[in-house]
Amino acid sequence: MSSDVRHIGLDIGAFFKQQNISSVFTLCGGHISPILVGCEKENIDIIQVRDEVSAVFAADAVSRLTESIGVAIVTAGPGVTNTVTAIKNAQMAQSPLLLIGGAAATLLKGRGSLQDIDQISLLKTYVKSAVSVKKVRDVIPTLANAINNAISGVPGPVFVELPIDLLYPEKDIRKEFVNQLPKNGLFGKIANWYVNRHLNDLFSPKKSSVKIKTVKKFKLDQTRIDKAALAIVKSKKPVFILGNQVTQNKEFLPMCLKSLDKLSAPVYTSGMARGCFSSSDQYYFRHNRKYALKNADVIVALGVPLDFRLGYGFSINKEATLISVNKSKEDLNKNKKPDIGIHADPTRIMHEIGKIINPPSCQEWIDELLILENKREEEIQQFSETKTDFINPVFLCKTINKLVDDNSILIADGGDFVGTASYTISPRKALGWLDPGPFGTLGVGGGFALGAKSSFPKKEVWIFYGDGASAYSLAEFDTMSRHKLPVIAIIGNDASWQQIAREQKQMLGSNIGTELAFNAYEKVAEGYGGKGYYVENNEQLVETLKQAKEDAKLGYPVLVNVKLSKSDFRKGSISV
Repeated sequence: MSSDVRHIGLDIGAFFKQQNISSVFTLCGGHISPILVGCEKENIDIIQVRDEVSAVFAADAVSRLTESIGVAIVTAGPGVTNTVTAIKNAQMAQSPLLLIGGAAATLLKGRGSLQDIDQISLLKTYVKSAVSVKKVRDVIPTLANAINNAISGVPGPVFVELPIDLLYPEKDIRKEFVNQLPKNGLFGKIANWYVNRHLNDLFSPKKSSVKIKTVKKFKLDQTRIDKAALAIVKSKKPVFILGNQVTQNKEFLPMCLKSLDKLSAPVYTSGMARGCFSSSDQYYFRHNRKYALKNADVIVALGVPLDFRLGYGFSINKEATLISVNKSKEDLNKNKKPDIGIHADPTRIMHEIGKIINPPSCQEWIDELLILENKREEEIQQFSETKTDFINPVFLCKTINKLVDDNSILIADGGDFVGTASYTISPRKALGWLDPGPFGTLGVGGGFALGAKSSFPKKEVWIFYGDGASAYSLAEFDTMSRHKLPVIAIIGNDASWQQIAREQKQMLGSNIGTELAFNAYEKVAEGYGGKGYYVENNEQLVETLKQAKEDAKLGYPVLVNVKLSKSDFRKGSISV
């Protein structure tokens, strides 16, 4: 096919350029090749992953970290089915992204074509919309609607299926069908007439009948805002708890954080919101959240539901005034109806509240929580100094915390070790932390890192892997090497699915199914073109981590495989 032949893939590339989409994530397939060629024409980076699930995780990270929407493009059949876990993860994390899937030709659907399955039925319960395009003229307006839908209201993933005969040049598609039709007889005439009529409509230059819908925005309910503001300013023991939704509105995020700083009240975070504050923020607390919620008189839940992470609502003081702000009506009322419920963007609402009130008088409450916070930090420090056979996981995390750059993006992919990291390694700035979200998915590391590093090539990107979780996406070190995306990965290697093993052994008397081996994961990274290091004692640790940072600056993706001693630091932390 000549590079100057017109096809809709070129229009898709131009549309993406207009939408400020600078990169797409894919694993090649004949069904989708014209789209990739169109993106190449527009100088859009085409990042070729080793597993389609990583393409969606990467697109998810782009949407979470930037003002652009992430795009994953996969081939038909297995290409689409491989994305299901990542799509469901994005849905539960309320993260917008666009998944484009190739499909069998419109004329051949259901007739046994290669990789032909009912993709719409498969994905429709996992996405905000799942649409199969039937005509070339409808491709661009359908993609525009999909993106607007993804970012409207409660954000989430969307799926657009593009059959192969829409994507390739009309001349080639006509030739392909004509070659397969009978040449003679009445049946041949009828078949040729039917196919030509179908193709004439498929490629018709008529204007599309698909109407583009605008992005829906939340209205401000000033009465509820005023009511919430009054409850906050009167409180003596307020607590703010922030979830993923707070980070979604990039325009209002700085103003939201400024309002929280102005109110000078205790703040706790979960999920993506962990990156909103650093250890230098005096009203940000990391420990004893359950105590704070049980003793608060006003609790403000910003973009976070009362799910398992908050004890299904039982973690909070039943006498407290609960103020909940959420984009989702379902999450707004999940497990406990708020006293003041605001169905809106929590980032915008917090900005509005900050404009109209002064700080509540709660210094005694802050001092009470600070005592508990400092006591827990002392316990963690003591735990990090405990002598172990190999490397103490808390010591490892506290060491990393001293070396992380201020502009770093930190990615969590694992169970026990990553849980330890979340207690002891502090993101420095908003949008500096990526974790799967409430689905608890393992395997996000490689894809999240690709999305983060391709979006911010000058920032340090760290992956904190459990040894179990690492195997899901280690092959993406090949992608990092090929595309020159130098990420630093740390594997906390205790040869175990330790978060499960610890409680399973205690409760059931067996660690069956939870044992791994002290594998040489660093050699896998080396085999894919990266740098790999193995560390098993404290004396090696600091210099090795410093070397990893230098290697990354030189353009190498790096993996440091750290042999850990098993730890009871997170005993009782199993989530089921």
